[in-house]
Amino acid sequence: MLGTIHGVAIKPSDIDEFKQLMSVLPAHPDAAPALTTLRKAGFRLVTLSNSASSASPTPLERAGLADFFEHSFSVDAVKKFKPAPETYQFVATQLGVPMADIILVACHLWDTTGAQAAGCHGALLTRPHNAVLPLAELPAPDMADANLGGLVKQIIDRWKAA
Repeated sequence: MLGTIHGVAIKPSDIDEFKQLMSVLPAHPDAAPALTTLRKAGFRLVTLSNSASSASPTPLERAGLADFFEHSFSVDAVKKFKPAPETYQFVATQLGVPMADIILVACHLWDTTGAQAAGCHGALLTRPHNAVLPLAELPAPDMADANLGGLVKQIIDRWKAA
C-alpha cells in the first residue's frame, strides 16, 4: 500500500527484508520506563496481536520487553482479527475482568477504535507521522500522547483516581 501511494515498486525481496528488519527492531527508549511505571502502579499488562503466535525469541523478547507482560494473546484463539469484538472479549474473559477495565494502548487509531467499540478504553500513542485522524464517524481515543511516558501518566491519573 505504501509503495503504491508513493509510486515505489515493491519486490518480494523487499518484503522479505522488511520482515527480517521488523523482527529485530529495538524498543523505543521510552518503552521500558513507561512499562515499569505502569507495573509499579499496579496495572496488569498483556499484549493482543493480530499476528500469529511465534516461536521464541519473540520480537518482545528480542527487544527486552517480554518480562513486563503476564501474557501475550493472539487472535488465533478466536480466529477473528481485531477489531472484531470477540478478540477483546476473549482477553477480558481470560483475565477475568470486565471489558470496561481494559485499556488498549496502541499506535493505530483503528486498534483503539475497535477496542472502544467493544467496550474497552483506547489510549493512542501518536508517534511521529501517526496523528489522530479527524474522522467524524470514529470516536476519538479516550486519551492520546506523542510520548509513551505522557500517555502512561494520563492512564494512571485517570484510572487510579477512579
